[in-house]
Amino acid sequence: MNKIVSVMVSFAAGFAVATILNWVQVPEAPPPEPPRAAPLSGRGFSSATTRDAGGDNDQRVRDLQSQLAKETSARQNAQNELNQVTAHLTALREGREALPPPPQAARADAAAAHARADAEADAAAQAEAAANDQPAIDYSKSEMERALIAGGLDPNKAADIKRRSDSLSMAEMYLRDQATREEWLDTPRFQEEMASLHAQQVSIRDELGDDGYDKYLFALGQTNRVRVDDVMTDSPAAQAGLATGDMILRYGDTRVFAPDELVAQTQQGEPGEMVSLVIIRQGKVMTVEVPRGPLGLRVAATQSTPQS
Repeated sequence: MNKIVSVMVSFAAGFAVATILNWVQVPEAPPPEPPRAAPLSGRGFSSATTRDAGGDNDQRVRDLQSQLAKETSARQNAQNELNQVTAHLTALREGREALPPPPQAARADAAAAHARADAEADAAAQAEAAANDQPAIDYSKSEMERALIAGGLDPNKAADIKRRSDSLSMAEMYLRDQATREEWLDTPRFQEEMASLHAQQVSIRDELGDDGYDKYLFALGQTNRVRVDDVMTDSPAAQAGLATGDMILRYGDTRVFAPDELVAQTQQGEPGEMVSLVIIRQGKVMTVEVPRGPLGLRVAATQSTPQS
């Protein structure tokens, strides 16, 4: 870019100088003619010849003065244009320092800015966790172990439960692989052997209890609440005062964490007997009485922070 600007400046300056020199070059006047003898008339020379020569010289001077004035004006215009070009090129050279950095430098600056933002976000998260007395996340442990520990289990107990659960999961994989290879996947034999493995599955809920299991589900990011989305008109739920947005925690003596668990509980016991239904409404725990059987609700699974 510097070389291009220098060439442009040199070319403009040379062109301007050549033009000015061409303008100021005055054409050479023809050599004066030798004086011719004028005929004598009476007592003196002819006055007509003298007047003609003087008039030609005066006209030539006037022509030269007019041409010089034009060339002087043209030279001034050329100088003005040259000054404008020089000023423009100088402004371009000085303005390069204000241009944005090249793409690579811009990307580097952006990456550094993102890194600083991430570091600040991490520091803020750690400060918030410290303020809330939350332990730092131990990424050396699996997600399941962290969830079990959040549910209240000892780390060693959590590691043991994970080991047993992983062992049974691998056994199911091997069983399915064998049944597929030997072509008895959809047979009573496969169903019996799979049921035997399921019977050995670790019951996380039994290990943790209801409150711990609630925290376990929440730590895994799974749903742990049954939310009322609609109450049918004149239904048992409507008569009991249930409303849209209520969270159902317990049906009778059983904690419920999913809609199918609630349905299963309504189908047990004696139809029509009154059952306590524990709900959360706008952060407050309430109890209502409903008859056992269909409630007349439309419910959905959702996630909510476990109650302390």
